Amino acid sequence: MRWINISTLAVAAISPAPGQAFVPTLRNKAVHSNSNLYMAIAKNGAEKAQVKSSDFQVVDPLMIRNVALVGHSHSGKSALAEWMLYDENVITKRPRPGESVLDFDPAESARHSSVFSHFVRVPHAGRLIELTDTPWGDFQSDSNAALNGSDGAVIVASASDGLQSGTLTAFKYCRNNGIKCILALNKMDRPFVDVASLLNEFEAALGVKPIPLQVARGSNFEGVDSLFTFDSNGNLVRNEVDGAEQAWLELEEAVAMTDDDLLTQYLDSSSLSTEQVLQGLRIGIKKHKLLPLVYTSAEKNLGVVELLDNIVALLPDPVEAREDALNAACENEQGKCGMKPGLEAGFAARVIHTSIDSFGSLSILRVISNGINKEGKFKSIPSSAINLRTGDGIKIGLTTFLLQGKDRVPMQSGVQILPGNVIALPKLPDSVQTNDILTVPEAVSEEEAEIVIEAASHVLTPLIRGTNDMPLMYCASVSLRDTDGKKGKGKVNTGDDKLISALEAISREDLAVKLEQSAGNVLLHCMSSDHANLVAERVKDRYGIDIDLDAPPIQYKETIRKPVTAIEGRHKKQSGGSGQFGVCVINMEPLEEGAGVEFESRIKGGVINKPFIASVEKGVREQLQTGGPLAGYPVTDVKVSLIDGKMHSVDSNDFAFTAAGKLAVKNALSKSGTCLLQPMEKVTFIASKNLQGDITGIVSRNDGYVTGSDTVDGDDVMVEACLPSCSIPEVSNLLRAKSGGSSTFFSSFSHYQAVSDEVVVKSIVEQSPHRHE
Repeated sequence: MRWINISTLAVAAISPAPGQAFVPTLRNKAVHSNSNLYMAIAKNGAEKAQVKSSDFQVVDPLMIRNVALVGHSHSGKSALAEWMLYDENVITKRPRPGESVLDFDPAESARHSSVFSHFVRVPHAGRLIELTDTPWGDFQSDSNAALNGSDGAVIVASASDGLQSGTLTAFKYCRNNGIKCILALNKMDRPFVDVASLLNEFEAALGVKPIPLQVARGSNFEGVDSLFTFDSNGNLVRNEVDGAEQAWLELEEAVAMTDDDLLTQYLDSSSLSTEQVLQGLRIGIKKHKLLPLVYTSAEKNLGVVELLDNIVALLPDPVEAREDALNAACENEQGKCGMKPGLEAGFAARVIHTSIDSFGSLSILRVISNGINKEGKFKSIPSSAINLRTGDGIKIGLTTFLLQGKDRVPMQSGVQILPGNVIALPKLPDSVQTNDILTVPEAVSEEEAEIVIEAASHVLTPLIRGTNDMPLMYCASVSLRDTDGKKGKGKVNTGDDKLISALEAISREDLAVKLEQSAGNVLLHCMSSDHANLVAERVKDRYGIDIDLDAPPIQYKETIRKPVTAIEGRHKKQSGGSGQFGVCVINMEPLEEGAGVEFESRIKGGVINKPFIASVEKGVREQLQTGGPLAGYPVTDVKVSLIDGKMHSVDSNDFAFTAAGKLAVKNALSKSGTCLLQPMEKVTFIASKNLQGDITGIVSRNDGYVTGSDTVDGDDVMVEACLPSCSIPEVSNLLRAKSGGSSTFFSSFSHYQAVSDEVVVKSIVEQSPHRHE
């Protein structure tokens, strides 16, 4: 089908001859504003002429669509994007498995799936589609950042795999962030595809029924027939193809439910006109009450052109997207209703991706607005901007790129930068991060005003969408590998600038990678063990540094089992001249959990001078921190009372009483004995309701306990639990396996708790690095 002129903002379509079916005419130059697009094409389109990114320029934001391909890994997003490029003559080589022009990073080639978001420009029917091909799974943070710069999305689902976790999370993200979307059911050519069952499964999980806009042709999927066509007078009408009648009735009924006026019309006459159906489709998409469905096969290049048609026809342009946002703000009675979309306020752009390579950084920006020059045209890139997050001024170089996969196409000086364009700026300061808003001084007040309006109205656009940090559910300790290939000591010198710089560069590029430096350890926080291994590969490939990843060190502690009294610590040394003498007597008793260490002096009568009391306390605290007799971990939750002592008028000094305090603690711990305390994490799981039982089982098997649960986001459940810190990596792997990556959890330190299992205690003691120190 060829959808044109559905939006009142779109240019008129070239209608076919009377009676002719409504079919694509990709090589008809008349529907394109740039006649160079289809030059040198031989008869029947047997030969293809390549189109460079710079060859297709639009001068009106109405002609732009910012769209992201999202969905579960391996659903065929990259393959669909490459067929779009091929069908529109942007690339000349037919896409083939294993020869991706988008997944060009070595890590992507090895995994045969996307790791980073990739950006391409697809000209179609006089429009320019700024298309983003996103990864998913472990790299959803990068996907979310790119998606935040889009006005629309195509959720790609695999017909042969059914409903997958990535399909569900993609839809929820679009719905919660005001991103209009349609569903592409890919891999329709695979055997045993049951579309009816799939649609029921999708409706139950998504809460909205996918509405087919096409009829799949042939039992083995030989293509699609649109529900729309032209009549003999050039009017858009129902397409009376075989199998379309029931689909049309379902479409009519679905769109009638999106609007009160349409529902009244439908109830009165039992039908809607074609124009009313199209109107209802767009209303349903805006309100996320409808999920239009198209069929594709990336393997056979079927339905791809029709998908492009639907993108152009149903997903909003930048002007419409901003108007919809402000209208919604006014409906919520929070916005200034007289405010117009700030598309001409001056340059403003959102950083939607950051790429790092040997040449430096490359920041990819979605342009939100731009100024108008004296000729009434949009301006080119400014020479400087302000980062709204930091308030810092930044300089912008003379070079600006358009992206076509891995190819960077330099923009000519003075070329217009339109709202909706995706551009790339090299070597911006390190302070510029993904999700930042860059703008010029004259636009700051207007953009900030609209941010306030959108935030108050809970209306989300590329200007206001948040950072949407993903919970990082895996942690590993980084250790340098020795030159002979053996593992290091498990610690990295925090002054190792080369390693730290490499990891920081990767964390700037990958939003799901965070670093933490603590007590000589470098901790890597990421999404999963596979994700951590990928980081290690990138450190090796890019910077030539071999690292190993191990379980993070657990900060165990010890505490005393029972109170002990009148424990002496005596330090005496005489070697001629002034000696060293100090004696202290202490009581030690356990405190309640989380109390820490308390010191109290009960000295009376001046048996120890006040300065030496402070020396005793210093020795007590140092020895408790040095570690207990069980496994050498710090001792906590104890109270030490200084009750007596002796001093010498000449030989007593600070050092002597500090040493005496240490000896008293050693003797007290030896007499009392200690037990092991393990850190406990407060863990909050977010998962679908059907996984609540699995989560409870995971918690129980890892020596934890559930503390509460609640329903969130309508169809999800939040389970709160307490778990040992040492179990978090295993919990992460089990949850990932059970949920297919759709469930997440947040964790934070809660408290310390005694380890009661003697087998566990023995294992921890034997593995303690402090035991023999």
